[in-house]
Amino acid sequence: MNDARPPRPYVDPTQADHDKPRPAPAPAAAPAAWAQASHQPRRAARPRPRVAPTEKRRGYFASHWHGEQSLVRSYWVNNMLLATPLALALTGLMSWISAQGESLQISAIVLLLGLPLLAALDVWCIVGAWRAAAHYLREGGSRLWGWLARLTLGLGALQLAVSILFGFLPGLGEYWQMARGIDPIGQATLSLSADGHSLRLDGTIGMGDGERLSALLKTEAARELRRVELTSPGGRLHEAEKMATALKQHGYASRAVGTCASACTLVFLAGSPRQLTPGAQLGFHRASTGTYNPVFEELANQQLAATYRDLGLPQSMIDRTLRTPSHGIWFAPREDLLAHSLITPLPQTLAIALPPAGHASLADFDDALRIHPVWDALEKRNGGTIAAVAKHMLDAQAGGAADEAVQAAAWSPLARQMPGLIADGDGPTRRHYVQLVTDQLKALRTPPGPGQRPACRDLLDGRLGSRQLLPLPLQIRESQWLQEAAGAAPPRWLPKPASAIEIEVLDRTVGSAAMGMLSRLWADAPDAAPGPGAGCDAVIATLDRLPSLPPARRDGRGGRAGRRPHRALHRDLRERLRHARRRRRAGPRAGLAPRARAGRPAARAAAAARC
Repeated sequence: MNDARPPRPYVDPTQADHDKPRPAPAPAAAPAAWAQASHQPRRAARPRPRVAPTEKRRGYFASHWHGEQSLVRSYWVNNMLLATPLALALTGLMSWISAQGESLQISAIVLLLGLPLLAALDVWCIVGAWRAAAHYLREGGSRLWGWLARLTLGLGALQLAVSILFGFLPGLGEYWQMARGIDPIGQATLSLSADGHSLRLDGTIGMGDGERLSALLKTEAARELRRVELTSPGGRLHEAEKMATALKQHGYASRAVGTCASACTLVFLAGSPRQLTPGAQLGFHRASTGTYNPVFEELANQQLAATYRDLGLPQSMIDRTLRTPSHGIWFAPREDLLAHSLITPLPQTLAIALPPAGHASLADFDDALRIHPVWDALEKRNGGTIAAVAKHMLDAQAGGAADEAVQAAAWSPLARQMPGLIADGDGPTRRHYVQLVTDQLKALRTPPGPGQRPACRDLLDGRLGSRQLLPLPLQIRESQWLQEAAGAAPPRWLPKPASAIEIEVLDRTVGSAAMGMLSRLWADAPDAAPGPGAGCDAVIATLDRLPSLPPARRDGRGGRAGRRPHRALHRDLRERLRHARRRRRAGPRAGLAPRARAGRPAARAAAAARC
């Protein structure tokens, strides 16, 4: 090693004398004066009183939100007394708006403004009670009461969510429109007729329609109003109740001219008298609140039943109405409405309710004819029929004619349509008419007075006034036949003109007088001379023999459906001609051949003029 220091002697540590006293350390030097002050003891400070740590106390709403209140207060006071009534009030308000419709605009504004606040308060109640239940369980409370509280809180939250998601949000746009004064379902159209005698209500009954109708009925234009005509699918119940009250106060008649359903039926039942035109219907069903709350649904329908009961609807029909769901409809049969005297019976004959003489107008006759089922059916078949009939009847009344003559004036325009009604009818329709004419002739086959013509002969000669002598049952049957024939579908095949062979068969089977015997039945010839036709007894006997004929001879028609009957006629004619030839060979009958040759042109002419 390169260490320049002398080496130390080696001392064996095991041989060292450890017991030899060591020399005392030298005393330290006295500290400086400035350092001596820090070594002097200090006087202890007076102890301060110890303050216990305290937490900041929260307010009532904050303490509930954090679950710091007891479970009893959070659940029973804050939740059950606030949240549950809140949810019921929310659904009840929406139900009331939908069912009643009173003050829709104000109700919609209150709903839109109050819903966020109400929902926030409900959330505060449920969340605070849920946290209080959690603290209650952590502190060793009863698990039964803690979890029961949580279960009911969960159901309350579910109810709130369902009310908002399915009750409020789907109708948010409608509530916004109602808050702006616009009814989302629309409003009805109110229009007065030109003469001011009728008021037409079309469309859905909406917000404000009750006030509009009440104001219109008080105007000068409605001074001559007599009836209200209804065509509506329904609407707001409260508005319909207002309309019904206005109609009952003024005593107007009501008439359903189309489908009158739901709330429209309240307006209809308020009228007196009540008329249901041909083709019109009354529809009933349960009221709908637009929510899924069965309590408010039941309350709304109880009020609907009470309103119907006040308007005179029988309990059986009320029960049927309440059994019909709101998304369905039950159209009351006309027979039930007549049985309970809810509507005025329709005329059964061609006679109408005549307007008072001296004050009647063409519109009055037109209105009376349109309510008649037969004239309505004829108008639908041939447009302009009612206008022509109304003019004839007005002219007759203006000329000072009696009521019977005014009623008979309607037959002249009808007579021009009868050939078409008979020709366009099918086989059963024509057979029914032949039987009707037979019964009419039998009813008028009474011995006439001295110097008078038989009434049945007047009927055959086209004197329409003689129809007033028919018994009431026959007049009703004739009206029913006219309505059936006018409303029947057009035939697929029309009968062909009678051929010479068919005329020959008819001539030999029924008689030569059969062709054209009814051709003057609707001739409308009140002053015509008696026709050269057969007497009433001969005509009745001929008509009585028609039902006994084979169907091939009685109902033979042209077209595809008439091929088989025509073939049968041809076979029958060939057999008859073959039999005639045999008899001719044995002993010809005088005048047979000339009659056959000369009868065909005359028969064709008669066939062209037959009824």
